[in-house]
Amino acid sequence: MVNNINLNQRKIIDITLPLHSCMEKPLPTFEGFQFQWKSRIEKGQHNNLSKFSMESHVGTHVDAPLHFVSGGKSIDEIPVNRLIGKAQVIEVPYPQVVTDDFLKSRLKAAKIVIFKFGRERLNQEYPYFSIKGVRYLNQQKIQVVGTDNYSIDSKTTKWKIHHMMLGQEVIVVESLLLKNILPGVYEFICLPLLVKGGEASPARALLID
Repeated sequence: MVNNINLNQRKIIDITLPLHSCMEKPLPTFEGFQFQWKSRIEKGQHNNLSKFSMESHVGTHVDAPLHFVSGGKSIDEIPVNRLIGKAQVIEVPYPQVVTDDFLKSRLKAAKIVIFKFGRERLNQEYPYFSIKGVRYLNQQKIQVVGTDNYSIDSKTTKWKIHHMMLGQEVIVVESLLLKNILPGVYEFICLPLLVKGGEASPARALLID
């Protein structure tokens, strides 16, 4: 059953990165977002018809366990209600790392936690999460971890954080647009595409204040 959210007199905030051909790529080896028109009314054709292509980890997207776990759940096997519900946004000022002590003084009852590191921290060598911090999140049965970074791993953690979270079936949402979002508790809605057998999917993500 999908969680009930009352939208009367509440503010809906889109935290999805817009997709466009000039957007940054998480890794230089990734194929970025590519868009082209196949037909245009202004050129005398019957309709406007476009096509686009992208890697599944470009822009705001959801990582399923299959991304790093052989035989793990694919994106279409994640129940939609896992990505809908009360979420806490926590700001992590540079160069703070998400440790167990940092979480103990801030984490509330929400099972969805979104970490705002700041886009200026992208591609930094300094880690975002400590091993003890991730263990603490897993102990608290956090179901979803979101971030405004391209990845929950930095160059120093070398995919360890992905393995620790996805190995416990914690769903990961990356590249959220959090620039103007204040720390606090919101309702969260994130809907990935229903890609059969996919390890990840682009998604539309919203906060409701």
